[in-house]
Amino acid sequence: MVAPQKIASTRRGRDIAWMCFAGLLTIAASSQGGEGVTERESQLCAEATIANAWRILRVVDCARCHGKDYAGLSAPSIIAYAATQSRETSARTILDGDPVRGMPGYRDNAYVAENVEDIYRYFLARANRRIGPDYRPPLSSEGIESACPAGPSSVKPTGK
Repeated sequence: MVAPQKIASTRRGRDIAWMCFAGLLTIAASSQGGEGVTERESQLCAEATIANAWRILRVVDCARCHGKDYAGLSAPSIIAYAATQSRETSARTILDGDPVRGMPGYRDNAYVAENVEDIYRYFLARANRRIGPDYRPPLSSEGIESACPAGPSSVKPTGK
């Protein structure tokens, strides 16, 4: 059973990521020809999605098969996989699993299914060496809410 603190932390991270996304959409829509999103705001929102994925991966415990750094153990490296596969293929593997290799699907796990984009971005950032195996999210989300000012929104990403 997942501890209530972990669930609350995961939900908060997901909510912050959605707020950042909605904020970016709002800023982009209202600034036609204007200043747009600053580099710092974009970095804070990217950090929020990666931090959210990091927390989800800890809750789901992908490390038990893929190793503590996700570079492979009894299951292959997720980092190498993300480097060579498309977002769609990665999402399909995460959600539907790979039964032949013994990987379960996570489509029925709301934490994973609702955050597949963030999870893919986390592994892509690891593959591109934007973050390393020792990455830890900041303890405080100070600055993230102000950089992504839009409140809760029904806007969801449609994918690329």
